[in-house]
Amino acid sequence: MNSQARERLYFPAADLALHDNGIRTESYRRDDTVVEVSFLPPGAVLAADSVAGARVGMVVRGELTVTVGEVTKLMKAEGDAYVAPPNVESKAVNTSAEETIALVIKRNKPGEAYNAPAGYFLEPIESRKFVGMDVTFFLADWVELMIADIPAGGEMPYHKHNHEQIGVCLDGRYEMTVEETSYELVFGSTYFCAGQEGHGAANPNEGLARSLNIFIPPRYHRVPQVAAE
Repeated sequence: MNSQARERLYFPAADLALHDNGIRTESYRRDDTVVEVSFLPPGAVLAADSVAGARVGMVVRGELTVTVGEVTKLMKAEGDAYVAPPNVESKAVNTSAEETIALVIKRNKPGEAYNAPAGYFLEPIESRKFVGMDVTFFLADWVELMIADIPAGGEMPYHKHNHEQIGVCLDGRYEMTVEETSYELVFGSTYFCAGQEGHGAANPNEGLARSLNIFIPPRYHRVPQVAAE
């Protein structure tokens, strides 16, 4: 695989879509996973175009009124997340007077189970220091989210693990390397890293960078499996 093909695999370009209701969406895909970053003007409604797979969502700017199944919650930026399992509808409405930015991870991989937490919504389970970064975790049984602040000069050393990892730049900019292919991420940019693909991150800039990292299955907090009766 040449260098251009590797870059497209690990750091795919966005597919852009402008919807009739004014919502603009940037979509990034690798195999069975899509990351969508949507910009919602006031009053706009964002509904799932398909419920065949699982969806994990978070507000990254502003606020949204989100309904998953029969449960509705006002979500604020980085305050919580939701997990919508297959065949359960989800919808978001921007009831504020400002543009809101929402991030949704869509997953439909054969052989995987996508159980959802009771009530569908996740609160942070932990915030702490990790490799010089401030990190916050959200956890479901099949997916783990980690928001990380990468300080100026900070880095995540190059490493490998069995878990699939997907990341989105939430603020600032930083350099991500996957399998020795490096790319500068800016807001919305997404990387995809399969299990045992080497990767690391560095922020050589003066300002703080923020990232959302998605681990499938959970990496840092393992969810105990309940034996079937």
